[in-house]
Amino acid sequence: MLAVLIFFGWCWVYRPEYLTWWKRHVDEWVITAASYLPYPWGDRIESTLGNFGIWVQITLAIVIFRFIVGAMLMLTRSIWRLRHRTHTFAMPRKIS
Repeated sequence: MLAVLIFFGWCWVYRPEYLTWWKRHVDEWVITAASYLPYPWGDRIESTLGNFGIWVQITLAIVIFRFIVGAMLMLTRSIWRLRHRTHTFAMPRKIS
């Protein structure tokens, strides 16, 4: 959460066009998702999420960040296991 908030703060100071891009895309996603719902519910969801706009944007950014970090950790763990796997079922040596 702190990483996303620090990134948003950095963007606010140095790259506000990134925040504008993010806001426009999140609003577009909300409108698209709400359009799939039947009449009264789509409008209700769209207006509710629109009123909580900044919180929806921050929450979605945190969820996406956690997904990316989790996927990278899983990939790193699987690569590490493949490189460092030990063969515990080796044939015993003959003692002569």
